[in-house]
Amino acid sequence: MADTTTTAQDAETNVTSKKSSRQSLASVDRNNVGTLRKLLSVILPVVYTERFYAEVILPEVADYCQLIYYNDIPVGAVCCRLEQVDAASKESKLYIMTMGVLAPYRSQGLGTAAIKHLINAALPSSTSSNKTYIKSLYLHVQVSNDSAKRFYERSGFKETSVVNDYYKKIEPKAAWLMEYEMPPRPTPPAEGAEDATAAAAGSKPGKGADAKQGGGAKNQGHGKGGKKRR
Repeated sequence: MADTTTTAQDAETNVTSKKSSRQSLASVDRNNVGTLRKLLSVILPVVYTERFYAEVILPEVADYCQLIYYNDIPVGAVCCRLEQVDAASKESKLYIMTMGVLAPYRSQGLGTAAIKHLINAALPSSTSSNKTYIKSLYLHVQVSNDSAKRFYERSGFKETSVVNDYYKKIEPKAAWLMEYEMPPRPTPPAEGAEDATAAAAGSKPGKGADAKQGGGAKNQGHGKGGKKRR
């Protein structure tokens, strides 16, 4: 599905938003995938396969395949796929397959909001060892599409290379490879570290016992320390 990328990013020159408008996102699912079909048929000069529409409703990409709403009207979409980099370490990259907004609703900050959503959804977590670590977001932008390139650069993406003959059916065929590096994965606590911390905290009750005998004020002070034990 390499040809289903962001050739319509020239629409996304948005930097400002109207505070009076209401912007929202909703995951693509079986109930609204027909809306996605209609939007993409108007926004992009690309015919998407049935495989594409089957993949964008998978549960694992629910956070990364979104319909874009403006005052409750569906006006755009962003669809990504997870690409595994290392199965052992659960590392992946997030590839932005397509993103676009209907012409009358451009320059409203909708594209910027969608990119921010993707970045926030992809942030690494130290609380779940089962979540895939997304090391970067990336996409291809046609080399004639300067406005799209500027849009992604404003969002923190950087040009990493030029891919010649990337596009097969449109000219020019070359594409910029744009990538956004995510923060490093948080280091999980060593096994048994929390137990050791709790044990160390529990080994200091002597002062607390004396404080309890010595009066209420000192006992309250020990109580604050006790909150630090987890």
